[in-house]
Amino acid sequence: MAAIHESLHRMQLDALREVANIASGHAATALGQLTDRRIMITVPEFEAVAIDEIPVVLGYSGEPVVVVAMHLLGDMTGSLVFLMPEPDARRLCTMLLGQPFGPGTTFDKLAQSTVTETGNILGGAYSSALGQMLNGVVMLSVPTFGIEPPDQVLAKHRASGEADDIGLCIETRLSMDGEDAAFGGHLVMLPNQGALRSLLDALKV
Repeated sequence: MAAIHESLHRMQLDALREVANIASGHAATALGQLTDRRIMITVPEFEAVAIDEIPVVLGYSGEPVVVVAMHLLGDMTGSLVFLMPEPDARRLCTMLLGQPFGPGTTFDKLAQSTVTETGNILGGAYSSALGQMLNGVVMLSVPTFGIEPPDQVLAKHRASGEADDIGLCIETRLSMDGEDAAFGGHLVMLPNQGALRSLLDALKV
């Protein structure tokens, strides 16, 4: 991963990572209830990255990925984007739908709904954890599904004119009982100007 963004120090990143770890536990529980199988979600990497560097840092440069995008509303504003390489999104559909979903298979409405709901569960758990840390309310907009290069997603966020220049990149690794290997994607939080500072003040770091 890229070096820590110059405006954040290690203690602040550790506090934000703890928020992500708490959220991951809640999301794993929710996904486990959907599948009736034990699911683990870990956060092996958590970095603050300049927005323009995010696609390269995450290894998605120029490559279309599956995207579930949401807006953060309430006491924390910005965007929350779940990015997943197509092969991993297909594994996710196979895992959750209980049927093969290999290369060349079209992302039909059921597959789109499956990936969107996973992103929504992850985003909902994270926004809930943020709300608790802020002692306030953080909500999500209705999620949207797409398959596009990450730089286009980031460009849409920046076009709002309210975006900060930092993105928080949370690697999410999913594993399920009976599966041979973990897989996953990235949850990227793109705070509006001033929103990250408010969160760090609430965390007292």
